[in-house]
Amino acid sequence: MRRNYVPAGILLSLIALGAAGCGDGNGGPGDTEGASSGGGGQDGAGGGTGAGAPTSSVSAGPGSSTSTGGSASTSSGNPGTTTATSSTSGGGAGVSCSYPSGYTDGSITWYTLDMGSTEVNCSYQITGRNPDVVAHVPFGGGQYFAAMNTADYDSAAMCGACVEVTRDDGRSVQAMVVDQCPIATNPKCTAGHIDLSKNAFLQIGEEREGYLGTTHGGAAGKISWKYIPCPSAGDVSFRLKDEDNRYWNEILVEGHSHPIEKVEVEINGAWQAATRQSYNYWVVGDGNMGAPPYHVRATDINGSTVEARLELKGGAQSAGAQLAACQ
Repeated sequence: MRRNYVPAGILLSLIALGAAGCGDGNGGPGDTEGASSGGGGQDGAGGGTGAGAPTSSVSAGPGSSTSTGGSASTSSGNPGTTTATSSTSGGGAGVSCSYPSGYTDGSITWYTLDMGSTEVNCSYQITGRNPDVVAHVPFGGGQYFAAMNTADYDSAAMCGACVEVTRDDGRSVQAMVVDQCPIATNPKCTAGHIDLSKNAFLQIGEEREGYLGTTHGGAAGKISWKYIPCPSAGDVSFRLKDEDNRYWNEILVEGHSHPIEKVEVEINGAWQAATRQSYNYWVVGDGNMGAPPYHVRATDINGSTVEARLELKGGAQSAGAQLAACQ
């Protein structure tokens, strides 16, 4: 049984923190962020699943149902409130978007997975390198993703969230949060900072600029960003961490249009709340969920739900539905 371990990817990535980006900030093209010139950023925190279950097979699971909820939202330019945005995705009846506010005084850097990320903190699969591609990312063919600063990452709460980053010259790029930029070892990763994948960064900046966001420490380009619904044509899926372990397991939710707020498992006729790990898997109690199939339910940040029954096997298991669109 594997319980309460730290994923290997998180430890490995911390070794590479001096390489770039949100690291030491000493500058150098293609290596570190410069305060006034040259270089790319790096979050340095890739990693989530460690020695988890294999994820090679993909299989469809039983169908699911969706229900809607959520609260009305208000608009604001900085943290502390929620912001309403237009829906671009999701299934079912529309509900009110209930996202955290973005920033009018943000900043961005860039990183590549080869700068120390063997995995990404949100535990999504890396499906390509050079160019870097992460599964379920709906922008740039999977290449436009982001590592969120520790405060806004919020212990993996924003995993799978989509953001729109805008520069003061009007250029913008959309990306999905798949990773963390850790403030503990990367001084640039304060609230409001995003470490974009290199190819996402290049949509609104040049490699030599390295660190953008004049109101947040960058040498050029005022940066603002906000959360948006993720465009998704597919269904939500669930993945078990260990495909063979009947007595211990954790659950990963993937392909969701909105950030996931809660996961529950029905055990002995009662729904039991799961606890989210920093690497985005969810565990109920000591990990023993009883006999499979496991009846699971995920609730998004807007209050919409999707359910599925999971067999004890590896790979993604489709819920057969997407979370409700929001507006």
